This record gives sequence, structure tokens and C-alpha cells, in this order.
Amino acid sequence: MNKQDFLTVPQTEIGSFNTRVATPRGDWIIKGFIDISKNIYTISVDTKVISKIMEL
Repeated sequence: MNKQDFLTVPQTEIGSFNTRVATPRGDWIIKGFIDISKNIYTISVDTKVISKIMEL
């Protein structure tokens, strides 16, 4: 992998991720989680929560 690929590959992945979880204006489609009791939990900026969303 050369220097340009090192930059281009992650940028391509980020673009792909953004189209799946955000509107064209940049608003997140995913706003929170709902449990079986219908309690709604908003997403925090906690990196563990964000990384789990990306994993799914």
C-alpha cells in the first residue's frame, strides 16, 4: 500500500458509511435505541456506542 492508498481507502469507507447512516444534509438517520419495554435511549457521542453502530 502506498501513501495515497493509505489516505484514499479510509476516505472511501467513511463516504460509504455516511451514505448509510446520514441524510444528504448530514443529519444522522439513527437517533437512538428502543428496548422491549419501548423505552427510547438517545445516542450519545460515546465512542463505544458509535463504534457499535458502525459495526452493525
